[in-house]
Amino acid sequence: MKPKLAPYLLIAACALLAASGCIAQDNNKGASFALYGTGDISVSMMPARNLPEGFSLLATQDASTKGVNMTEDISKFYGAQDIGPAKAVIGIYQWAPMGQGYDSKITMISLKDASHAQVAIDNYKAQSRFQQPPYKGISRFSSAIINGHNSTEIRDSARQNSLRFLYLWNHENIVVLVDGNNDRSKSIELASATGL
Repeated sequence: MKPKLAPYLLIAACALLAASGCIAQDNNKGASFALYGTGDISVSMMPARNLPEGFSLLATQDASTKGVNMTEDISKFYGAQDIGPAKAVIGIYQWAPMGQGYDSKITMISLKDASHAQVAIDNYKAQSRFQQPPYKGISRFSSAIINGHNSTEIRDSARQNSLRFLYLWNHENIVVLVDGNNDRSKSIELASATGL
């Protein structure tokens, strides 16, 4: 092939893919994504730096991780409403000495579009375990601003009658769930470290 033809073939191939709906342009970042149209995810998106003091990334997992069933890991996002096809990645974080604290997690799920992301959030919040307060006199849900997004703060029971703080929101077609620890400010810092 003549070198002068290569750029024209590349442009024609991109136009064909765009016309078929396989690639969409993210106007904010100027990048193309090939999964569902708005944005894709990968384990490389899991924050490993600028974490709250004491937090460290232990492991990441996705569909290629041996012995991991990602559909099972995100089963709480499936429910009465259909979320369509999903791709998930999870980061597991340590914040206390081994054996003295539970792991914190960041779960990111890429869905077809923002409306499917909202359905996944609604399904997650509708779990029967969230129908009662975690402790008498404590509201289950509140709100917080994470990276400019209104997010749902979920207060869950943790060890020794303490609360565990979770943050749930979507950035376009990506759902983000941060399972923090019993320190609200550090849990918010971990959620903010996602950059989404």
